[in-house]
Amino acid sequence: MKLLKSLLVLLGVLSFASHANAGILYAATSAGAPGELYIINQANGALVQDIGPLNDASGLNYPITGLAFSPSGVLYGSSGDKFPGSQAKLVKINPATAQVTLVGSFNAGPTNTDGVPATMADIEFDAAGNLYGVASIGGPSLYSINVGTGQATLVGPNGAATSSTGGGLGISPGKVFYGTPTSSRFGTYDSTTGVYTNIANPTKPAGGGYGALSFDGSVLYGLNVGSGSPPPTHLVIFNQATGAITDLGTSVNSLDAIAFRVPEPATITFGVFALGTLVSIRRRSR
Repeated sequence: MKLLKSLLVLLGVLSFASHANAGILYAATSAGAPGELYIINQANGALVQDIGPLNDASGLNYPITGLAFSPSGVLYGSSGDKFPGSQAKLVKINPATAQVTLVGSFNAGPTNTDGVPATMADIEFDAAGNLYGVASIGGPSLYSINVGTGQATLVGPNGAATSSTGGGLGISPGKVFYGTPTSSRFGTYDSTTGVYTNIANPTKPAGGGYGALSFDGSVLYGLNVGSGSPPPTHLVIFNQATGAITDLGTSVNSLDAIAFRVPEPATITFGVFALGTLVSIRRRSR
């Protein structure tokens, strides 16, 4: 019996450890570069794998400004606003090959003086599977997004600024909407009204601003996109209460989007195997 209890405790510890910080960090380029999909080391920002160019079946490339995995594991992206053929659209991305499938245009409404339509500077799902984004033009306001058509609908103006130089959006497991609407702001959005409340001016290891936010469990990661050509990037962790930054390290140049993919829990199979082993041990010990 003591052996059985000891092995059960060990099984519980291993199960907990296998789930802690289990996300795989994907990243994509947009800031002055063609779209490319990567896997990044979440501990230090280093490149793990270059998956490939973010092209559709016709070969059209999509620079990506926002990435988000749905609760069911589908990877979505928001395309940049620089190239007429691919600008300001919601897409699906195959995380194994980087192939892009168009969903539809955001049709958010705002345009710049040249008539370029607003895209979503970052996108994020809540736990219920609702997709949200922060606009790149006309103010970094909060939008809800139809995953079937790509249509973006204004939740409300945030009142923080008239332009976006950051635009990161991360939604916590507790449904708190965090954002970096400009280079000098880190705070929260009201998910009902879109109103933004500032917390702090975060430090920026690479300069520039924060182009992306993403949660891995309860930990909020950020992507600091600096100035230059190509722009340098740093991966950081945010203190959600104070806005204090932990700089993890330099990452791939020109990144503008990050998202964590939570793998299927391997502990289910392991748990069944271990339970069978425990039963066998217990029978032999009698």
